[in-house]
Amino acid sequence: MNPFRSVKFRLTIWYALVLALLLSVFSFLMYTELSRALFRDTDQNLRQEAIGIKQSIESYLQGISIGLTIMEESQYPLIPFQYPPELRFKLGEIFTAWEISGKRITKSSYLVRVVGLDHRPLIGNLSGWQTEIIFPNFERDSVFMEAGESFQTIHFQKKAIRLYYHMIRYNGHPLFVIQCGVSIQDLESALNRLAVIILVSIPGAVLAACIGGWFLARRTLRPIDLMITKARGINAAYLKGRLPRTQTGDEIDRLAETLNEMMDRIEKTTQAIQDFSSDISHELKTPLAIIRGEVDLALRRPRSPEALLETLRVIESEANELIRLVDDLLLLVRSDARKLRFEKKKVSLQHILEQSASRFEDRIKKKRIEWTTDIKEAVEVEGDPVYLKRLFSNLLDNAIKFTPEGGKIGLSLRVSSDQARVEVVDTGIGIEYEMQEKVFSRFYRTDKARSHEGAGLGLNIAKAICDAHQGSITIQSQPDRGTRVTVSLPILKSL
Repeated sequence: MNPFRSVKFRLTIWYALVLALLLSVFSFLMYTELSRALFRDTDQNLRQEAIGIKQSIESYLQGISIGLTIMEESQYPLIPFQYPPELRFKLGEIFTAWEISGKRITKSSYLVRVVGLDHRPLIGNLSGWQTEIIFPNFERDSVFMEAGESFQTIHFQKKAIRLYYHMIRYNGHPLFVIQCGVSIQDLESALNRLAVIILVSIPGAVLAACIGGWFLARRTLRPIDLMITKARGINAAYLKGRLPRTQTGDEIDRLAETLNEMMDRIEKTTQAIQDFSSDISHELKTPLAIIRGEVDLALRRPRSPEALLETLRVIESEANELIRLVDDLLLLVRSDARKLRFEKKKVSLQHILEQSASRFEDRIKKKRIEWTTDIKEAVEVEGDPVYLKRLFSNLLDNAIKFTPEGGKIGLSLRVSSDQARVEVVDTGIGIEYEMQEKVFSRFYRTDKARSHEGAGLGLNIAKAICDAHQGSITIQSQPDRGTRVTVSLPILKSL
């Protein structure tokens, strides 16, 4: 068997694909959310730092006078704004004094620079390589020009720096810009390491899951492999074997239980077929042997016309018996296959019983049997008259056959609210209690019945006809005291 077409392989592949998809989606969402949260916190800290510096400067400016009047906007454009030398000098003194008084920028853990609108730095805490940082021109940032603040990320000497620009106004006029920055190299390095871990761990996790899933699927499906091996050893010659069960109550255990139940039915059906074949062979063997013996006897030596005529009568009788047996078997086979064709119509059950009983009047008289009938009830049923006649004929035939001379047989019809009940009662040889459920089986005959003619199909045919008419048949009997057979059929209710 191709291992790539096995259920284990497909389960493992589907498990790996689903796990890879879930891990990928989870990792992507985690990385995106973590990155967004880290940059958001960084931006908030930068804004808070700039606003703190702004508030400190504004508070300081409110306590002093700049001493110079800012030029009218009509005279000088705001950006770029070329400060007059005296204003730039004055601002430098003011920021120097402010920083000396509070050390606000010096103590900051961020890169802070206060620049004029002409890009000239007024005060800052940049030192070393930081002084060489090339800051973008803030007036080219449309967001900054609109809102007065903006964020940017720059890369200098292979180092990532996050910047925040905030404009300070004095008496409604732009005066200078606070630039706050912080290196985000460690943040980006952490995110890059996380990305590498994700890219390495997902395939590793999927591979480990594949290996674990393969062994798990193999262990889970092992009972099925054992069932397959055991099932291959079961054939028509050996139907005793059964599939092993896990006794866990799971789906596989229930499957094994269901298949075992099916095999029980198959075994019973096969056994029934074998018994049927054996019984039918036995039943066919007797009349065929008689016919063969009569033919051999007739051919062995010349015989008179009267003797030949008697031989032909014997052969005719046995042939009729064979035809009857084949007809009975054909009816039962069609009944088993649910292919019995009934021409159901509204019929008088009283009329059917009268016709059936009239066929046995001569036999009853010959055996000097006391015969009583009580079929005066007028009731109609839906059924096939041909098969209904055969049903009651079989019951009457059995009653006459197993009732000794001088016995009694009764036929009665009773009607309840929705059922017609026909009873055939005799004082014949009876049936043992433990045998009463078996008499409806094919070819079954009690020890007492074996001395009488018949193949043992009468009651089985009667039950098949009852079932086909949605009726029922029951039997009550006592050995040497008689038998009561009751047939119940649904009646047609008048509208």
